Amino acid sequence: MKKIFKLIMLILIIFFLSLYFSRINYYQENKTILTDKAIKQFEKDLQEGRQIDSKNYIEEEKNYNNKPSKIARKTSHFIENSFSKSLKYLMHYLETLE
Repeated sequence: MKKIFKLIMLILIIFFLSLYFSRINYYQENKTILTDKAIKQFEKDLQEGRQIDSKNYIEEEKNYNNKPSKIARKTSHFIENSFSKSLKYLMHYLETLE
């Protein structure tokens, strides 16, 4: 029983960490690409002598709420709740040992 519990917890930890780090890296990567694109457009407009307006270079935030992100968010919440309940149970169990 303990081996199964440890295996499940290990899988959940790995899954949670992979989702967490992929979300952080994906967001930073897209943010950098948009910034580089805006800078290049700005430099091009300067060279061509066009009217400079900040609205031309700032893009609205995109909505990334799609099915995979919703599933990942629900899974992350499930893992978080599972950890919380597991730790509460563990603490309660350790208190009863004393």
